Amino acid sequence: MAPMTERALREIGSDLDRQTFPRVKDRGIVTPSDTAVTITLGEEKHDVSQRRSTTGSWKGTTRGERPAGRSWSPRRTTPFVGASLEARYEEELDEIERAYPGTKVWKQKEGLWLLSKSSLLEGLQRAAIFLVGISYAHAMAHGWGFWKQDMIGVRWIGPRHTNFPDGSICAFYQDDETWIVGDSIIKLLDLYSVWALRHLYLEEFGRWPGPQAVFHPYERLLELRDDEYCGCGQSGQQYGMCCRDRDLARNRIADAVNFTLNFAGGLREPPAAVVRTVYDQSKPPRLDELYLN
Repeated sequence: MAPMTERALREIGSDLDRQTFPRVKDRGIVTPSDTAVTITLGEEKHDVSQRRSTTGSWKGTTRGERPAGRSWSPRRTTPFVGASLEARYEEELDEIERAYPGTKVWKQKEGLWLLSKSSLLEGLQRAAIFLVGISYAHAMAHGWGFWKQDMIGVRWIGPRHTNFPDGSICAFYQDDETWIVGDSIIKLLDLYSVWALRHLYLEEFGRWPGPQAVFHPYERLLELRDDEYCGCGQSGQQYGMCCRDRDLARNRIADAVNFTLNFAGGLREPPAAVVRTVYDQSKPPRLDELYLN
């Protein structure tokens, strides 16, 4: 990684640790923000202007300010469904192309698939690829993230902060309504871009930057470092100063069994059809054939 790119990554990671959410520009370029907001990282689910930043608070794995230069739509009291959801996203397709150039779109009777590239940092010699499936019938959206480092190679981004068992992106805590179906797809891709940048920081520096939500004690023992924010969501302290000793003192065999049987449900990995679509940009699977709810 080039020195300037590494320096930018360190700065954004430090901002996240100070609970300052970054800006996201076109092409998914993440830059530091001058606005401090409280952020909380999300729990894994067990089963445009020239510049966009994030205002107001986003609960969940990533949250921050709204885009500069334009406003996200206010939160609705009535959710989009079916035909209205289709119309909503048909209207946004041109904006998506401007914000994430080269996005490939597949339209199906059941919903919409998008394949988008996020550059993350100026000068970075790789990109994040997001495959997103939006089901109109279920009013659900799932996305998968992959690293693309050369002309043909792709690699899944995970397993941390991905869902069991399909390895889909967990970029925010669903119950907080950081993003719900009917909200802007650009906003979703921006959230995914910051999520991928956190993975890049984890890969480069060995720790996850900023708060996170990891509520099961056995999962905390498996994944959290002592100098990361604790995932309990109660203290805002580092794991080593918060829940680590209590987690170690528990019956770890019982916790492991409970986590495996009742939460994890097996290994996390993306479905083969998803990997194939990302690898060769072939026609994605039918949404009603893929587990999206």
